[in-house]
Amino acid sequence: MSEAIVKVPSPPDNLIEEGELAFSIESRLIRELGERLVREPEVALLELVKNSYDADARTCEIRLRGNDAILIRDDGHGMTLAEFRNGWMRIGTGTKGKNPASRRFGRPITGEKGIGRFAVRYLGYRLELTSVAHDPARGKTTRLTAQFDWREFDRQEDLGRVTVPYQLAEVNEATAPGTSLLISELRPVVDDIDWKALRTGSMGVVSPIRSLLENPSGDDDEDPGFALVSNEGDQDIDIAMRLLDHYFLRSKVLFEDDRLELTVFRQGQEEPYLVIKEEMNSLLGRLSADIRFFPRREGLFADAGFDGRKAYGWVRDNHGVKVFDRAFQVRPYGMEGDDWLDLAKDNATNHRKPRSQVMTRHYPMTKEVEGAPKLNWMLRLPANLQLIGVVQVSGTRESDGGEEGLIAAADREGFLVNAASEQLYQIVRTAVEAIAFADREITLREADRRAEEELKHLRAETRAAIAQIDADQTLSKEHRNRLIEVLSDAQERTERQQAGSREKEQQLEIMSLLGVVAGFMTHEFGVALAELREARKELLALAKDDPRFAQNAEALEGHIETLRSFVQYSRAYVEGTRTPSDKPYKAAPRFRHVAETFGKYASKRQIEVVVDVEADVIAARVPPSLYDGIAQNLYSNALKALSRSRTKDRRIVFRAWNEGGRHTMQVSDTGEGIPEPIRPLVFDPLFTTTDRRNPDPLGSGIGLGLALVRRGAAAFGGKADLVDPPPGFSTCVEVQLPGVTDDE
Repeated sequence: MSEAIVKVPSPPDNLIEEGELAFSIESRLIRELGERLVREPEVALLELVKNSYDADARTCEIRLRGNDAILIRDDGHGMTLAEFRNGWMRIGTGTKGKNPASRRFGRPITGEKGIGRFAVRYLGYRLELTSVAHDPARGKTTRLTAQFDWREFDRQEDLGRVTVPYQLAEVNEATAPGTSLLISELRPVVDDIDWKALRTGSMGVVSPIRSLLENPSGDDDEDPGFALVSNEGDQDIDIAMRLLDHYFLRSKVLFEDDRLELTVFRQGQEEPYLVIKEEMNSLLGRLSADIRFFPRREGLFADAGFDGRKAYGWVRDNHGVKVFDRAFQVRPYGMEGDDWLDLAKDNATNHRKPRSQVMTRHYPMTKEVEGAPKLNWMLRLPANLQLIGVVQVSGTRESDGGEEGLIAAADREGFLVNAASEQLYQIVRTAVEAIAFADREITLREADRRAEEELKHLRAETRAAIAQIDADQTLSKEHRNRLIEVLSDAQERTERQQAGSREKEQQLEIMSLLGVVAGFMTHEFGVALAELREARKELLALAKDDPRFAQNAEALEGHIETLRSFVQYSRAYVEGTRTPSDKPYKAAPRFRHVAETFGKYASKRQIEVVVDVEADVIAARVPPSLYDGIAQNLYSNALKALSRSRTKDRRIVFRAWNEGGRHTMQVSDTGEGIPEPIRPLVFDPLFTTTDRRNPDPLGSGIGLGLALVRRGAAAFGGKADLVDPPPGFSTCVEVQLPGVTDDE
């Protein structure tokens, strides 16, 4: 193989100088990097918090000193002169990348390529750095001090020409290590530091596991946690513990010397909410557990000083009930996707029976409770994503010479399946099921408390309403007595509910049952309509020979039309259609048709019915049967009100119009009116002011009309309400529905 020949050009005859050059870096690069990498004071401080965490500090303290200085101080391992020279003073250093874990506690390194120095530059113009560390190369404990004037960096053109004065001194070996940064001549960005945002950002640098682990041996190398003390006077509290202490429920377990003690605590309460004590033969040696429950409940992180949404995100990122054997985590317990406690499985299948033998003994579940969703506490079983917890055990080692107890699998993935591992499952499952039991009890008690408060409020409102009606001399005595009776009945129903009845649930059940009945009736009435039409044809045929049958045929036609309208109305509710009408239809003919339904009834009682609707008004974009049904319901209510009224001015007016993409329907009457205390109740299911003993076909009811009107309107994005009546009228019900658009 021939060697490559490199030709070096001959120097020109006019050569003046030759040599080698290195790149030079302008000093303003420090300022520009600081501005680009750090744009908020909270971000800058967070980078310095990360440095403290990476230095194995137990505490990082941030204090404002007067109006022109910030002190950031930690008790980490500090920096030697060599680390300062090769780390702090080398831009873009990869030191942290080469060491993914901290030297003492093995924390995952969080800082990135020396951004901390740029954070300091962003906050202020001067820095005094002091760091105490044990220097193994020198065999001494040293104190390093250095002075930075960042404006000097800005003034110099070449970064390599800027020098930082420092001093290194030997100190007593007992001097505590750590680093402090005194930043002075602060920039204006510091004026509005958001300390809450700083604490929220600090969540990401800590893991909750070490905070929950016991350390009975007192080993100094066990991570003691990490505390951030800010200028708001925070206590010296582990950041992880600050979050973990905002649990909803906490289950603690201690199982040793054949004695099991399990306690469940509510957040903020020193006395346990639930205690289980039991003696059983232990196959595990000593077991301790600390499991905390974080459901999405309003106010759970309200006073934590953190952003609640990010706190829930932190819980999600750190979730799981993990097992530690002599302080070393045992995989895969509590790892991502692991369901060793069957929580995901049971939640997915709505498993109703406890798996824990301890819970079965202490809180046996009756068949009634098992079948009642409101009472079955297993249906409150926490999900894996809602739990953060640790379990500590001491597994059996080969040196122990036994084959019993918790024995690590050959691949170090969990423990061998035996009686001890089953007992581990049972004990920890008990702790989680106890949380579910307590959560159900608390929920029921809170519901009872709210119901009692609502009952007290309702009693007061009822008394005030009765007094107001009793004093209203514009109402007839008969009307006043009936309204007072209605209010008293409503109060009595609520009292029965508070005493243990299921009144409101029964109302919903009745509504559902009526839907079934209505479905059956709609079908049967449809069949009856066909039969009636055939009967009418036969009557008309007979009328050719006997004119008397013509009158019967005419009467039957009126009944057929009424029944047809009812079937259409009922079908709209039974079928639950949400499909708007595909063809526009006008409103006025619908109202006239509805008015004719009870035309004879109104005429007999001298009630004037007026359809005040422009001929070109297009009706709402809902099925015509539903539109007719709403109008008919409001019409019948108005007729009932006027049939009871003694007023001589007996009128009902239909109005409808389109505006702003909404169709508005109003039905007004001059009847007896609805007193103010009654108005909030009229749309409630089963509430009625009519006398159910009244033989008048429109004088009785079960209180579903207005409830169905509101529900039907809501199904299409509309609403129904009582509104101020027009002048001369006493009551007006308004229904708003989706209307036609300008391009239709």
